[in-house]
Amino acid sequence: MAVAVIASVLLAVLPGVTATAQTQDGDQLQGAIAKNTGKLQKLRDEITAGKNRISHLNDQENEVVRGVEKIQRDIEMSRKLLVQMAERERMLNERSKLLGQELATSSEDFAGRRETLAGSLRAMYLRGERGELEGILTAQSFSDMMTRLKLQRMLARMEAQLVSETRRQASTILHDKKQQEAALAELVRSRLDMDRENDHLELLLAEQQAALRDLKDQRQEVNDHLLELSLNEQKLTYVLSDLDKQREARAARQDSLADNHLVELAGILEWPVRGALLRGFGRSVHPKFQTVTLNNGVNIAATEGAPVAAVASGVVEFQDQLPGFGQCVILDHGQGYYTLYAFLERVFVAAGARVAKGQVIAEVGRPSADEESQLYFEIRKGRTPLDPEQWLRTR
Repeated sequence: MAVAVIASVLLAVLPGVTATAQTQDGDQLQGAIAKNTGKLQKLRDEITAGKNRISHLNDQENEVVRGVEKIQRDIEMSRKLLVQMAERERMLNERSKLLGQELATSSEDFAGRRETLAGSLRAMYLRGERGELEGILTAQSFSDMMTRLKLQRMLARMEAQLVSETRRQASTILHDKKQQEAALAELVRSRLDMDRENDHLELLLAEQQAALRDLKDQRQEVNDHLLELSLNEQKLTYVLSDLDKQREARAARQDSLADNHLVELAGILEWPVRGALLRGFGRSVHPKFQTVTLNNGVNIAATEGAPVAAVASGVVEFQDQLPGFGQCVILDHGQGYYTLYAFLERVFVAAGARVAKGQVIAEVGRPSADEESQLYFEIRKGRTPLDPEQWLRTR
């Protein structure tokens, strides 16, 4: 009695629930596909933007790399020039030192000659014309006189030449030294300017290298984000593919059920199990208690473990354990027709599975330990129970 009531309740609500669930599932499935398609498009837009960002960063990086390379070349050239200038400075210092020594030597020589010349000039000044006259008067001969005069005049010319040469030599050395010192001063200024320029280049290089590192970090960050987006795109693609397969499966199921006309098999359906009829469809009076009960199906006696076959092809709409009902399977045959199989021992199909006509879906069990093994079987059109004996083949 309890079993029949539970079965009646289950099959009474199942058609409406199934139809509603199918509609809701279809709407939810379509909504999920639309929602995930939007997400996928958004991801792809983000991926495209990320790739464009990567391309832009690559262009920036290439430009900075070229700038860094140019600065490095300039620094290398600057360093070479500094080395050359340092060598030139060293040579000028040595030359200046040498000229200083030459000037000092020339100055000493000039001082000595000047002292000698000063003595000669004083002597000549003291002698004056008297000296020449004295030389003439004291000469022992005419030739001696001429010799003395020539010597005195030659000495005067030599002294005058010495003065001129010493002055010229000193002037030349002093001029060269001034030129060397000027060149050295200019070189020092140039080297200082080059040092400052080199420092500026080094600073610029550091800034460019920092910018390059920042660009690489940005590119790595974008690459990481792009990788994450790509993985999400793959996952979402798989989700959409799965949803699409579900939609196709649902459509195929509906198509297959639409072609499955159970009504055409009325009166020729094979029995789900071999065995005698324990209790028929409809009202019956209890032999002991004389109570009237309603049976929405039939109870068929069968050996425990006997195979239970589907009376027609369909889809497993329900498969589960129900309190006081045992294992139960409900098949959807389309067009609102359902069959129910209860008191099962083992079940070989799962919810959502397609079954063929005559396919073994379970084994016969018992309602309880103290009752004989049997199968409870129903046929329904929507919520209305139908007499299985009018649908099953006459035995």
